Formats: sequence, C-alpha cells, structure tokens
Amino acid sequence: MNLLKLFILMIFIVIAFLATGCSTVVPVAVKFPSAPAELLVDCEELEKVPADTKQLSVTSETVVRNYGRYHKCRAKVNAWQEWHNSQKQIFESVK
Repeated sequence: MNLLKLFILMIFIVIAFLATGCSTVVPVAVKFPSAPAELLVDCEELEKVPADTKQLSVTSETVVRNYGRYHKCRAKVNAWQEWHNSQKQIFESVK
C-alpha cells in the first residue's frame, strides 16, 4: 500500500513540475519581425548604352528595356512594402 501511495505522490510531483515549468512572471514583448536580408536586395543593374553607338535605334532599345526593368522592379518592391506594412498593422492591432 505504501508503494502505491509513493507512486501516486511521484506522479503528482511530476505533473506539478510540468504544469508550473512553462509559466513565467516576466512579460514577453513580441516585436514584428524585420524584413529578411534576402528581400532587401536591390533591383538588377540597368543596361548602359555602349559609348561607340552611333545608331539612335540601339540607344532607344536600351532605354525601353531599362524602362521596363525599372517599372517591373518598382512594382515588386511597392507590392512587397504594401504587404509588409499591412501585416505589421494587423500584428500590432491584435496586441
């Protein structure tokens, strides 16, 4: 009978340790995470018109490609920033 009481007491002690082991009296402040470094990369380099170019068509083709690259990159950056800011607002409003 004493062995059974000892076993029950040991189980009670283990449960008490497990139940109180996860509690904390220190307030935990969670901050919204910063943007990862791989998302903070710059857009690709724009093309340069060769110095010896004498044709206006080569220059205008380069300008058109650069214009397209810039606006594509800018759209991605703006969309990501908008998403990040909205997620941050949601996170802060839940607190």
